[in-house]
Amino acid sequence: MTATALVDQATQSLEDPYNPTFCCRYYICLLSHINTGDEFWENPIASDAPYAGNLKLSLDSMVNLPKSMKLLDRVSIFMTCDRSREDMAFLAQRMEHCECDRTDSLVDSMHAWQWNPAAFDRYPEGFTCRTTTLGGLIAIIADLLCAAFELKRSGEDHQKQWPRSRTDCLGDSDESAAVMFCRWLDEYPILPILRAVGASACLFARGIIVPFLLSAHLPKNLVAILKRGVDSIPSDFEGTMDAFGVLYPITCVFTTMRDISNIDDGVSTAYFFREHCSLFLETLNRIAAIDDRLPWSMNATWDDGFSMGGVVHAKLVLPFDETKYHSKILDWSRLNRMTILAVQTPYELARNVMLTLAELPAQCMNARCPNKGGQGPFMMCSGCKRVVYCSAECQDKDWNGRLPHKSVCKKIRVLGDATGIPIYATPKIEPPQIEISEFQRRVSERTGLSMVSLMIFNENCLPDDRIRRVVNDSELPSLSDLRAIALTNCIPFRI
Repeated sequence: MTATALVDQATQSLEDPYNPTFCCRYYICLLSHINTGDEFWENPIASDAPYAGNLKLSLDSMVNLPKSMKLLDRVSIFMTCDRSREDMAFLAQRMEHCECDRTDSLVDSMHAWQWNPAAFDRYPEGFTCRTTTLGGLIAIIADLLCAAFELKRSGEDHQKQWPRSRTDCLGDSDESAAVMFCRWLDEYPILPILRAVGASACLFARGIIVPFLLSAHLPKNLVAILKRGVDSIPSDFEGTMDAFGVLYPITCVFTTMRDISNIDDGVSTAYFFREHCSLFLETLNRIAAIDDRLPWSMNATWDDGFSMGGVVHAKLVLPFDETKYHSKILDWSRLNRMTILAVQTPYELARNVMLTLAELPAQCMNARCPNKGGQGPFMMCSGCKRVVYCSAECQDKDWNGRLPHKSVCKKIRVLGDATGIPIYATPKIEPPQIEISEFQRRVSERTGLSMVSLMIFNENCLPDDRIRRVVNDSELPSLSDLRAIALTNCIPFRI
C-alpha cells in the first residue's frame, strides 16, 4: 500500500461532501498522518498495521501537488458546505458508527490504530480533541485548514499553492462558509475551529470577516471558551513558560478576536460583543489579574485582548468604574475614546450632537437626576429650547453641575435655529437629511461660530454619555442609521 493509493481512495470517497463513504475513524487516521510542518507536530496515531511505515504525508508538499490538492479541496468543502443542524446530527450518527467495507485491505488498515498517549498535544487538559467522534474529525480538519492557510500566506510562490482560489476551500459563498464555521463551533466549541476561523479571516479578509461579525453564535462561543480557559487555570497557578500550557486557550481566543477585528476601527467588533459584554469584561478582569501576578509579561496577544475590552468599553460608553473594571481595560478604553472621536471633524461632531439631542426620547437632562431621567411632565429650558428637566431643582443643578448646561445653552439654540434641526424628532417628523457640507455652510453663513467655538461646544457636550454613545459611531452610512442608533442605544441611558 502507498500513500498515493490512500490519498486517491480518500479523495474519491469525499466526492459527495454530504455522503462520505467512510466513517470518522478512517478519515481521522488518514488526516492525522499529515505532517503540518509545525515544529511541535507529532503523529498522534499509534499502530502496528502494515500501512504504518508507508503512510508519510507532508502538508508542505501536498499544497503544491495536484492530486493532494484535490483531497484538500474535498476535505475543506466537507466542512464548509451548507448543512442544517439536523443534517449535522444525522452525519454524526452515521459516521460515528462504522459501516465501512473492511474486506478492502486499505480500508481495514485505516481502522487498526489507537491514540498515542505520549504524542504531543497542543491543547491542554480539558481542551483536547482526540476522540473518534465527528467532533474529533472536525477538529483535525480545522487544524489542517489553519496550517494550510498559514502556509498560503507565508509561501514564496503562494499563487500556485493550495488553495489556488477561495472557492477551493470556501465553496461558492464566503457567507455560507462563515456560517458553517460558526455552526460547527456552536456544535463543538473547541479551539481548532477558533484557529481555523482566525486563519481564514487573515487569508480571505473582508469577504469572510463580515459574515463572521454578523454571526449570532461566534461572539457567544468566543466569550464562553475564554471563560472556560480562565476557569481551567488552577487557583495556585504561578506561571509557566510552556507556550501550550494552561494559558494557551486564552491566547488562542485573543488571537482569533484580533484576526476578525481587522476590518475597521472597532465599531463592528464592539457591537459584535454587545450582548455578551458583561461576561466578556468580567472574564477580562480575571485575566488581567492573572497577568499581574505572572513573573513575566505575556506577549502582545494578551494586549490585543485587553485592547478589545477597551474598544468594547469605549464604544458602549460604559462607566469608568475602577471597582468594576481592571485598569488595563480602562486605560485602553481612554485611548480608544480619543481615537474614535478624532476621526470626526468639528462640524461632523457638532451635527451629530444636534441630531442626537433631537432623537433622544424626552428625559431630564440632569445627568444626576434622582429620578433617573424622570417620567414627565417636563419643563423646557427657556434658553436653548432643546432640553427638558423634570423639576426646577434638576434644572438648577444642571446649570452649574458636573456637565454645566450654561456652557452649551446658547450654542445649542443658535445651531438648531441655523440648521433647521427640529427640537424633537418623532416617527412622523424625521430630522432633515442634512449632509456635513450643508451643515457647515449653514453654520458659517448664519451663526458666525468659528471652528474653535464648535470644538469647545463638542468638548462640553461629549462628556455626556447619552450623547457620546450615539456620536461614537463614526462610520454610520446614513442619517437614518444615526436615528436608529439613538433610539436603540440610548435607552436605558445608564448602563
